Amino acid sequence: MQQLFKKIPVFILLLLHYVFLAATIIDNKHDPISIFILTGISVLLGFFYYKKVKADRSFFKKIDILLVFFTAAGALITYYLNVEFKLGVVLAAGITGLISSALPYLNRRSDLLRELPVAIYCGAFAGMTAPFIAQGYLFIAAAGLFSGLILIISKNTLHGFGGKLGTIAFGGVSIIALILFLFS
Repeated sequence: MQQLFKKIPVFILLLLHYVFLAATIIDNKHDPISIFILTGISVLLGFFYYKKVKADRSFFKKIDILLVFFTAAGALITYYLNVEFKLGVVLAAGITGLISSALPYLNRRSDLLRELPVAIYCGAFAGMTAPFIAQGYLFIAAAGLFSGLILIISKNTLHGFGGKLGTIAFGGVSIIALILFLFS
């Protein structure tokens, strides 16, 4: 049972990648070269996960609950800076990430402050969602919460591999968009 629990975060991340690739293949169904390239990427992605991914022993701490909410806060701050001040998503996420990176210096012994920048920056990726997709702050808050949940579930997975936070944020936004699509 514990072995299965360790593989759940890897399965979630792999599923997110394959859903995105499947949607891209469907969008390009009339272009055989794109389908060939995307299918090759899918095969290589599966091989990568099979050969390289090691899930460490997972354990949860009480501060993980707070990290979920700070992920949502990072999403809301980025979205707010983008929509209200018209800074653009890259600059808004950059400001959010820059400010969050200074938080550990307030108290270097605090476990919470050490882990906050990652959670807030993950939320910043979710906050980069376009306003025509997000349709408001409630969507962004929910996407941030789901991104935070995925973040704490997968915190001991894929260390040192780029794209983890963006993939997690993509997953949170996709889940909320899917839920709204199914119930509308």
